[in-house]
Amino acid sequence: MEKSYTEKQLRGIAEECQEFEHIINAMGYGYSLLNVSATDYVRRCTDCTHWLGGSCNIFQKEVSQWE
Repeated sequence: MEKSYTEKQLRGIAEECQEFEHIINAMGYGYSLLNVSATDYVRRCTDCTHWLGGSCNIFQKEVSQWE
């Protein structure tokens, strides 16, 4: 069972992460094709290629500081 994290945690950690890569960008579709505006774009760890169900090492290190 996957642990649940708050929206504040997912956004806060993603905003600071230097390794963040959005899954849309990684798939090569580009943001405009999927109707995602750069001005409306919100970074969340769950949308990152490194997320892997919450097993990202960077995320785990950072989220432990929230507890």
